[in-house]
Amino acid sequence: MSSCLTIRDLEARWEKALMATRAAVAGHPRTYRELKAQAARIVDNPIDINDYFPAVEKLVNRLETLDPGCHGSIFGIFSARISPSSIWHVKMLRMECKDLLSHLNAFDEWRRKKHHLRMIK
Repeated sequence: MSSCLTIRDLEARWEKALMATRAAVAGHPRTYRELKAQAARIVDNPIDINDYFPAVEKLVNRLETLDPGCHGSIFGIFSARISPSSIWHVKMLRMECKDLLSHLNAFDEWRRKKHHLRMIK
């Protein structure tokens, strides 16, 4: 991988990730809503240490359901980042969920801009 990426290269990568994310969400809209709700609960509420591994397992399962082969979507990127083997400190889960939610909000905004709906009387 080249260490000298241009802005155009980064924008192209982001666009590919957004398109892969859109395809994943189209296939599993319910799982997408559940993922966002669970990540928001983790961010907003304290999580008991006994509930940590079941919560992370459920979160990673949802991410892997949305992008099972890690085809470059936001879900594939975060499934590796949120897995228990990647998070070396339990407090990092909340930070990763905040980051996931910010990426998903950017995706939702991009998706709204791409779809031009008109009201017909």
